[in-house]
Amino acid sequence: MMTATHPAERFASWLESEYCASVAATMLARTEYFELLEDAMMSPARLTQALNAWREHASQAHVLGGLVGTA
Repeated sequence: MMTATHPAERFASWLESEYCASVAATMLARTEYFELLEDAMMSPARLTQALNAWREHASQAHVLGGLVGTA
């Protein structure tokens, strides 16, 4: 593996790592939401919390994805 030596390369590498982590968090939040949705005993408040977490992670991933394309 090649080590990034220039600040721009380090930033791009960091940004790509953050984007990957954000996408992973989005997928985990999505999975949690749908698992909770399948549970008929889950409170609407808990479902709303899970849906909001999913949306927040997806929004962050979208923003970071746009930055990755320009880095």
